[in-house]
Amino acid sequence: MNVESKKSRWMINLVLMLASIVWLFPIFVMFKESLRVNGFENYIATLQNPNFPTFVFNSFFVAFFMIIISITILAFAAFAFSKLEFAGKRLLFNMILAGLMLPVASMIVPLFFTLRSFDGLNNHWGLIGAEVAFFLPFGLMLIKGYFDELPNELMEAAFIDGATILEVFFKVMLPLAKPALATALIYAFLNSWNEYLMVLTFMTDPAYQTVTMAPSFFKDALGGDPGKIYASLVLISLPTMVFYIFFQRFFQKGMTAGAVK
Repeated sequence: MNVESKKSRWMINLVLMLASIVWLFPIFVMFKESLRVNGFENYIATLQNPNFPTFVFNSFFVAFFMIIISITILAFAAFAFSKLEFAGKRLLFNMILAGLMLPVASMIVPLFFTLRSFDGLNNHWGLIGAEVAFFLPFGLMLIKGYFDELPNELMEAAFIDGATILEVFFKVMLPLAKPALATALIYAFLNSWNEYLMVLTFMTDPAYQTVTMAPSFFKDALGGDPGKIYASLVLISLPTMVFYIFFQRFFQKGMTAGAVK
């Protein structure tokens, strides 16, 4: 390895170390503050609060069904937009992708009145439907891009063997799209678990709120004790960190899959 290569590698490592420090520092501060005054008793007090298990259950419930519905819709839609021909295909696809330009905050008022008219406020299914709607444009772009890289010859060979379009989808194309589907699943979980604005607006009853509302709730319920509030922040962050650590290889595979044929 020549001097220039060693220097470049050293610079890359330095940049990565600095980036790691920037990312880890808030987590370190959050954990340090969670131990203020009472130490790990702050965690015990948070876990013993009867509302905390409710928040956790609601988050997993919403995330689970949001993932199931989103991935099911996206798998069929991405295959159709990528491999099938139908009237208005390009226009419809562009209209869906336009949703990427709409922040949640800009749509929160019409969503509120829509859900209220369908009795979707303080209702898990109303929140699930809203989360699915906002996730679909990104998920469709991700999975369709992968389907686009799968050769059409695979479908043609299956049709020659007498397969129907559904058999081609389930037995040929879907198994090959697992990396993209896994990446979309991970993003769906993270988006759902970390959703705050829609929960704040649509779920005014603590019985239906998710973990992102826990710090605000504990601010009043636990007397505004900073240590306990930070402990709740650490606890609600753990699932996303653990989820990412164990599934980061799917992130890498799914985001690079299809980049090179």
